[in-house]
Amino acid sequence: MDRARLHAALVRMEAGLARSRGNLALAERAVSLRAEAEAIRRRPKARHYHRAMSRWTGADEAEYRRVLDDLLKAAGPDLDRLRRRIVRQEQAIETLRRKYGVRTRRGRRSPPGEAGARVAVRESERGDGVFVTG
Repeated sequence: MDRARLHAALVRMEAGLARSRGNLALAERAVSLRAEAEAIRRRPKARHYHRAMSRWTGADEAEYRRVLDDLLKAAGPDLDRLRRRIVRQEQAIETLRRKYGVRTRRGRRSPPGEAGARVAVRESERGDGVFVTG
């Protein structure tokens, strides 16, 4: 496989992986939002407290967990299928990279600890408590 075809294949595979990850994130978020809405609907509040006080109680959290478990029983196989697909895509990309000796793209991920250190330095330089990355 020549370099141009290899590059095109890797770009296509990584784009597919990104789409699969995005689909999984959307599906997980939808299940979570649906569970939260259902828990709120099942446990209406009789009182309105001050804005600074949370109206979400331990019983509300327990109801949310029960609803989430029920929804995950229904949507779980689809989510698991997406997770397995992501694992297969990652393995295929890694196999192709290893076979042809291609390293990961530069600038894609920073070494562990470097990003956090950069944020802390920037935050201390500014002194206003705003976190700036980059």
